[in-house]
Amino acid sequence: MALPGATDMDKMKALNAKTYQEQAIWFLNAYWKTNFENAKKGKSAEDVWSWTKLFESLDLKKKKKGCELDEFKAHVFLEKIGRTLSVREMREYLKSVDIDFNKKVSITEFLVCHFKDDGVKWTALVNAPQDDEKAKAEREAAQKAVSIASEASAKARDDHKKALDNESIATKEAREAKEKEAFAKSEEKKAIEAEEVCAEKKKISDDKAAEAKKTEEIAVKTAAEAKAAAEEAFAKEAELKEAELKAKAEANVAQKAKNESNKAASEVKQALDNVLAEEKKYKDKMAKLQKDSKDMNLGIVKRNKSANLLDQLKAKPTLSLQTAKVTLTAAEKKAAKALKKSAAAAAKAQAAADKISAAASAAEASRKAADERKAQADKDAQVAKADREAADQAKKAANLALIAASDARTAAEAAAAKAEKARKAADDAQEAAVAARQEAEKSLEIAVKAMEEAEAKLKELLAKPRGSGMGATWWLEREFEEAKKYMPKHKLKKLAKQMKK
Repeated sequence: MALPGATDMDKMKALNAKTYQEQAIWFLNAYWKTNFENAKKGKSAEDVWSWTKLFESLDLKKKKKGCELDEFKAHVFLEKIGRTLSVREMREYLKSVDIDFNKKVSITEFLVCHFKDDGVKWTALVNAPQDDEKAKAEREAAQKAVSIASEASAKARDDHKKALDNESIATKEAREAKEKEAFAKSEEKKAIEAEEVCAEKKKISDDKAAEAKKTEEIAVKTAAEAKAAAEEAFAKEAELKEAELKAKAEANVAQKAKNESNKAASEVKQALDNVLAEEKKYKDKMAKLQKDSKDMNLGIVKRNKSANLLDQLKAKPTLSLQTAKVTLTAAEKKAAKALKKSAAAAAKAQAAADKISAAASAAEASRKAADERKAQADKDAQVAKADREAADQAKKAANLALIAASDARTAAEAAAAKAEKARKAADDAQEAAVAARQEAEKSLEIAVKAMEEAEAKLKELLAKPRGSGMGATWWLEREFEEAKKYMPKHKLKKLAKQMKK
């Protein structure tokens, strides 16, 4: 199999147009015996494999289907394999490597440059013999089987790993969803219980508010009645106070009249006493003169003198004294009667005044008691009002708490329903993940079969004599080894046993 082209440069361009892998295999085929069969590290077939894979990874657009790297990516390639060059050195190196002068570097150009000291020449490379048609067909059949096995293994491994990861995630999410559902159900239960508690508290607060309102109404009514009673007591007290003043005035007038009567009676009695004293004095003097005139123990002169004086006294008129006596006696009786009457009137007036005073005092005490009752009733009404306002606030707070609890319960129910739905979805996802994992395990079985088929073709190819396609054969073996990396360990053990047979 020769490269197309009239000149070696045309053939070089044709080789550079092949994929990175095709170029690497061409190079290995051309120099297997001389350079790679017993190669040292740094210039082995494994190095060519690694460099080819690096070229493919740096070709971001075409990847495995690419054939050349631009200057920048070629510089990156050199850095990654440990060749750190300055910009100038890099350009000089790339210039020396770029055989076809297109300012790009193919894996072939790099390999020619890298192995130039080992007898590699690009002119010989482009004309190097490759597989014959039969060997090529057999190798391509084995290559196809390895490629299929490799792709199937890679896909199966990736699918299986992804399925396991998804199953693990789904299992975890299902567990978490179940826990969240349990938590949401618990919160829902708590919310329902809280709502019931709030409803009970609201009922209690409503009852207390109604009771407080009733108590306030009674207190207000009592305060109004106490106020009316206090006003009535005040009016009655005022009336009795006025009557007391009037009664006391009348008692004073009566007392004054009594005092006047008493004074008049005293004056009459004094006048009568004076008259009676004069009458007694007169009679005592008459009796003494009568006695002295007849007392024989006295001398005649004294007796005669007493007799003369007696006659003189008898000769004096005593009618005015008698008249005064009679008049004063009558006046004394009249004054005593008037005094008795005025005293009775004064006593009666005083008794009436005392009675009214007692009533006024009682009315005052009653008014004070009514005032105290009114003050207490007002205070009770204020307390009842404060209690009612507090009860109203408590009722309002309880109502708001109930609304909040109801909202929380509704939210908790929605959250519980959502959590239940999420749990069911997670369960479904888990089931799907298990099914996907089982399907991935089936794919693994298919991959194993593909590897077995590839193994059979490879063993068949290796059993035949190899000519100029030894590099391609090595590459095929290397790909098979790479494909085995994607197989699970237990599958690899099974495959290894089969390969020993």
